[in-house]
Amino acid sequence: MAQLRTIISGATRTPHLAARPAATVLAEYRPNPDSDLRGAVCAGVDTALFFPDPDEIGAAAAEWAERRAKMICAGCPVKSLCLADALERREPHGIFGGLNERERNRVLRRAARDRSRVNAGGVG
Repeated sequence: MAQLRTIISGATRTPHLAARPAATVLAEYRPNPDSDLRGAVCAGVDTALFFPDPDEIGAAAAEWAERRAKMICAGCPVKSLCLADALERREPHGIFGGLNERERNRVLRRAARDRSRVNAGGVG
């Protein structure tokens, strides 16, 4: 029992020293446009869910598919990388990073408007 107390008390004396990283490494992960993002939640999901076509499956089914795809994106650890990649490529169709094509176009227009304000010297 005394040995157990020593182990426990010794382990909790300086936990912050053990948790400190030795060095900080910054890296940029650039996804390969010809493949999927590693760690994406959608990796095993049918891709048709992310590209709903109202003319093919009907408006109600397409709306359901879009909501379901966005729910999948909501919990994805690489959601922001996926969205950034779709915005960079100006992806015209589908759900990427939790946004559909209209929502991505809105983000791009807002970013362009903010850039023009900054370049014109206005307050963003």
